[in-house]
Amino acid sequence: MNAHTSFPASEFVAPLRQRQWADASPQVMLCRRVIDETHNVKTFVFSAASDRMFCFNAGQYVLLRLSIDGLEVTRPYSVASPPTRPLDLQITVKRTPGGLVSNWLHDNLRSGDEIRIEGPLGSFKLDGFASAKLLFLAGGSGITPLMSMVRMLTDRAFDLDLRLIYSVRSPRDIIFRSELDALAARFPNLGVTFLCSKGGPSRTGPSGRIDGSMLLRLVPDLAKRAVYTCGPEPYMTALRDGFDEVGVKPLAYYEESFGGYPSGVAPDDFAISSFVHFAKSGLEHRCAPGETLLDAARKCGVYVPTACQQGVCGTCRIAKLSGEVAMCDLGGLTSEEKSAGYILACCSRAQGTVSVDL
Repeated sequence: MNAHTSFPASEFVAPLRQRQWADASPQVMLCRRVIDETHNVKTFVFSAASDRMFCFNAGQYVLLRLSIDGLEVTRPYSVASPPTRPLDLQITVKRTPGGLVSNWLHDNLRSGDEIRIEGPLGSFKLDGFASAKLLFLAGGSGITPLMSMVRMLTDRAFDLDLRLIYSVRSPRDIIFRSELDALAARFPNLGVTFLCSKGGPSRTGPSGRIDGSMLLRLVPDLAKRAVYTCGPEPYMTALRDGFDEVGVKPLAYYEESFGGYPSGVAPDDFAISSFVHFAKSGLEHRCAPGETLLDAARKCGVYVPTACQQGVCGTCRIAKLSGEVAMCDLGGLTSEEKSAGYILACCSRAQGTVSVDL
């Protein structure tokens, strides 16, 4: 009599696939745990209320749909957990002074609460390797999608040469520090550098802001690496300027940024007389200085689907028929979509008279 009974793998795989959560429709999630990461950062751990597994690419984000004081709001947050751990989903949120959603999450969301989450979304993802040498560059909260990548790579023990340079204001602002230290000690092919713009009496290691000379000093083989980077726009601008400064191009370059107007664009650039014509609706609206096309559409009663309202997610993509706009997008459109004449209503402002396909 056989002591062991074998079962076809398909009997296990098929049910798991049926339970996967991989479409962009909103799902009810249950908050399982809240973790204090730093003095102003918390991680929220979710599981699917419908008992599904999470299927996404490391680097992608989700949309949180919330009702705060009667106001329906949506915000994008990168997934910090890796796809190799599909039973929960984690987002890591920094409290922003005056921030509606981040403050609400920190002050109100507790274990056992339900919340609607939509995703996964985003084209910033690690689903292949352009090189056996990788360089991750993170600024502040930009560590979150890169942490998903680091966790996935170490979970699967990939034989890659990986360097992570994490720029923060001070040592107390380093998110995931103990985990990153432990991973670097466990995996000799993972090098982690914390770059603090402000040091302290007990601070060891490099200090200062990221620039070209700092990059070359920390990563001499920069030209042989594929770069993945995420951070606020000033940080991203400093990185781009740094690469130009030293005249070094990495083998590949992928970025995700958030917050603020792009470099060189000022609010005064929008202070011109402008009109938007909604072609399908037959309506025309005179725009106030700085008013976005999304604002104009709402005032006219023209529906535009929207989510992040920061030029990131691409939900409010519309076709521009004529005219010029100043668009402050943060990666919500591909180069092909821009070439085809698409713009994002949430971060586009008419320059003169503009006609859109709405």
